[in-house]
Amino acid sequence: MENSILLYDDHCPLCVGYTRLFVKTGLLKREERMAFSAAREDLLARINFEKGSNEIPLINLQSGQVLYGIDALLEILDTKIPMIKTIGNLHPVKWFLTHFYKFISFNRKVIVAKKCGPGDIDCSPAFHPGYRILFLLFFFCFNTVMLYPVDQVLQSLPFYHLTIRELQVAHFVLAGANCLLAFCLPAKKAIEYLGQVNMLALTCTLLFVPVILLAGQLTAILLSLYLVFLSIFIFQEYLRRMDYIGLLSKHRWISGINLAGICFFILYLFR
Repeated sequence: MENSILLYDDHCPLCVGYTRLFVKTGLLKREERMAFSAAREDLLARINFEKGSNEIPLINLQSGQVLYGIDALLEILDTKIPMIKTIGNLHPVKWFLTHFYKFISFNRKVIVAKKCGPGDIDCSPAFHPGYRILFLLFFFCFNTVMLYPVDQVLQSLPFYHLTIRELQVAHFVLAGANCLLAFCLPAKKAIEYLGQVNMLALTCTLLFVPVILLAGQLTAILLSLYLVFLSIFIFQEYLRRMDYIGLLSKHRWISGINLAGICFFILYLFR
């Protein structure tokens, strides 16, 4: 990538991670990767900042051309992977890649829940209701399906006696309670709240994957200890994410009711 610079959101671990991988694999030189907060004013003047916040911009310093999002990524990958740009620009492939990229990009702040520091350039993506609702529905369905292998793992514990049907009912009741609490918030804040609750559930599900893969090899004691540490981590993550959306400072009663609901859910699981 001669005479090009890729600008990335340095307050997004996802953006930091994959752009760093570009450098490590030789797709980009170190000087061709630059954080938004370190970008010169003349570079920022070349891009559509609103679009660049939603889709990562690749600036060609020689021609002045700016590619965004999936076009920028295909341009970079094409330097090492022959034909990927040609294949990626086929209409059905491009359609899928574009929507998949936007699905991740528009929800990246929900995923990482990290604010910009004081004085830093805020390149958070715009709020897109469609992609946010799709995010909520997709991962709610994913978490629901994943309860089946989770239930199989929990059956090995002597103090767990639920059927999969009872577990799913409890899951839907908790989700319904969160939706009711969301109605007490302004529309945008409600979707932000549901997004963070959904991410907490997804985090918990993903942290269960190693246990699912090791099913039958863990003793009840080891599994119980893992659940304790998992609960502590999720509680800390809950406080961090609720603080990120301002719920702890402005709507503390909602987080209080939500925490009480989670506690009842856990007590119901292991009653």
